[in-house]
Order: sequence, then C-alpha cells, then structure tokens
Amino acid sequence: MLEQSNGISDSNDMQFTAPSAMKSLTLVQVAEELEKITSLIEAERVEEREARKVYQTVADRINARVDQIKKYGQDLVAEQQRRVNSFSGLLGTEPPASIRSSRPMAHPAASGPKKNISEAIVAIWRIPDYQEPLTTEEIAEALQDVGYESKAAPRSLKSTLNQTLAKLTRDGTVLRYRLDGTPIDAEETKARARKYMLASLDT
Repeated sequence: MLEQSNGISDSNDMQFTAPSAMKSLTLVQVAEELEKITSLIEAERVEEREARKVYQTVADRINARVDQIKKYGQDLVAEQQRRVNSFSGLLGTEPPASIRSSRPMAHPAASGPKKNISEAIVAIWRIPDYQEPLTTEEIAEALQDVGYESKAAPRSLKSTLNQTLAKLTRDGTVLRYRLDGTPIDAEETKARARKYMLASLDT
C-alpha cells in the first residue's frame, strides 16, 4: 500500500504498491489508494513551503549582513578620502589619482528631476551596463546609479522594490525571467521570477 515515511521526503522514502502487485488489489483498495494521493502531495507541498520560509529567513539575514558590510566599507572609504583631502588641503596639492577615482561619480541617468521608485527601476535598463535581466539584489544596488535615494531600512526597501516590480510586471513594463535567463510567460502566474528586464529591451 502507498505510504510515506516521516521527515524530509525522498523518492526512496515512498513505499508504493508495485505495478505487478496492483492486479491483486480490489477496486475498493484501488480507490482507497487514489484517495491518499492528494493528501500525500499536499504534505509534500507543505514541506516545500516550510523550506521556502526557512530559506527566505536565511536570505534576508544574509542580505542584511551584506548591507552592513557594504556600509562599513563605504564609511571606511569616506574616512580615507576625508583624511587625504585634509592633508592635500594643507599641502596645497591635489589628492592622488587613485583616491580621486574612488569618489562616487554621478551617472548621466542620475541627472534630472528626482525619480520615484518605479521611474528609477525603469531607468536602470537605460544604462548600457545594465541592459540584461537583473536580480532584485542587482536592481537594488543599481538604484543609486539612476539617482534614487531612500532612507528606508534595507528590508523595507526590498519589500517596496518587490511590490513595485510586481506592479511593473502586471502592466507589462517589466518582464520576468528564471535564474538561467529564460523568460517566463505572462500566463505562468505561479512561476517564481528570479530576474527582471525592461520589456522594450526584449526584442
């Protein structure tokens, strides 16, 4: 008879009635086995959803730590530039080229009126370096290159970014892609997007 062991499911954990033995089952037994199919599939789906929750929790924690590390690096660079500029001012000289080149430079796409997050997301793909499917993490990092500034916490910004991407995909402005770069059809409403790109570029 069809059974399932406890714990993480695996093909070896399933115990099915062998095809050769099915002939010995009565119609009632066959019906009983079929009734178990739905519950077993749902049990697997529940386990899958729980695993996704655990993954998302870990991913959020790691992203938060990476943001902290990047912020620390930015603070170190700023302190380095402050000290070099201070000495250069005293000596009446220009900072070394290596220090000058490390200063943030405004990208042409960052000029003009202040953009809302929808406009900023769309503007990212107008930059030559970004004209390809991007992950949400890559999009978040590229926002500063188009002049978008936010004082929101990383997790809050990520939530706003995901909501905005969902809206842009619904109205057809942005297309969804799998991790390997293959496009996801609009009819595939349950498919999980890993990357996004401006629809007008996918021609």
